[in-house]
Amino acid sequence: MQKLGAIVMLGSGGASPQEQLVLTAQRAATIDLIYALNHLNINPIILCSQEFSWWAEDIPVWLAPDPVNRTFHFGEHLAETIIASQLDHVVYFGGASAPLLDQQMLGLLLDLLRQSSTKRTLICNNLHSSDWVGLTNVKDALPIIKAAERDNGLAWALREEGRYHVRVLPEIRQAAAMDIDTPTDLAILRQHAESGPALRQALNTPLLDSIPIQAVLDTIARPGSRLALVGRVSPRAWDAVSHATQCWIRVFSEERGMIASGRATENGVRSLLGVLLDLQGPQAFFETLGSIVDAAIIDSRVLFAHQGLQPSAADRFASDLFWVNAIEEPWIREFTAAAAAAPIPILLGGHSAVGGGLHVMSEILAARATPN
Repeated sequence: MQKLGAIVMLGSGGASPQEQLVLTAQRAATIDLIYALNHLNINPIILCSQEFSWWAEDIPVWLAPDPVNRTFHFGEHLAETIIASQLDHVVYFGGASAPLLDQQMLGLLLDLLRQSSTKRTLICNNLHSSDWVGLTNVKDALPIIKAAERDNGLAWALREEGRYHVRVLPEIRQAAAMDIDTPTDLAILRQHAESGPALRQALNTPLLDSIPIQAVLDTIARPGSRLALVGRVSPRAWDAVSHATQCWIRVFSEERGMIASGRATENGVRSLLGVLLDLQGPQAFFETLGSIVDAAIIDSRVLFAHQGLQPSAADRFASDLFWVNAIEEPWIREFTAAAAAAPIPILLGGHSAVGGGLHVMSEILAARATPN
């Protein structure tokens, strides 16, 4: 009988309060995921992490520490773990990659893998930026896995180089593709009724109260309101908001693929709104934005990259939280202070704020509109 197991890999976080806030939620989401996998009788479940002082659950899990005698390499560690556990088929998850992947969809994922066990089949959350993958005949994939620097390009490489047939499971429910990368993701998930119990507990913190998610949701739930979506806006996510609301939407979609293409690290990002921001300055920019829309959701990383900045996670997260005094980079501090003082509610975040996060917000808004 062929062996199907799960590998969950969770990174570490920085020491700042804002980074620890995200790490705590990522660990909680990992606990919820492992409980769900255990409920579906997946064995073995292997948890890879730098340290396990936070793991105190009663589920039989194989704890696999990250290597300490060499620089961490995602693909090498994943391939070694697969070989050591003698798996024929595997589901791999980034630790915080599936906070809304419910029991039904997890069961569907596993059923599809079992039904396709004789073929090269790959099921993932996103072909172009995978955070989790289910894979049959994993021994055929080991050379490709071993070469992968990060999980984001794994699904694409397996399709192109390994000739795997790919199915993107969240096409059934796009909100299931959201993962946890930033404090803004936490604020959005805190509004959703289907977060797991450990994650719900982690999100029950006043540290997230500074993010105006409630004001943004209230505004765009109002018929006839005006919303701006700025940054690497996903067309499907924009469409989801359009179907879930009766608001007018202005979309400024720029620099999709800036990470994968290398533009973000080569000072190659150019943003039209970034030029306007340069010309007006942050305070006038947000006043202008406030004169044409009633709320805005901004992927601020595009604007940071336009400035030639590669800020620390601590500065990015502090900006998302509007913790102006905790931001070290002067331009980001000025930008964030102006956003906080804007005449309209502003949501700042990363790629998921205008991608998977919009799908989650669309579900929240649809649930509000449905009579009990």
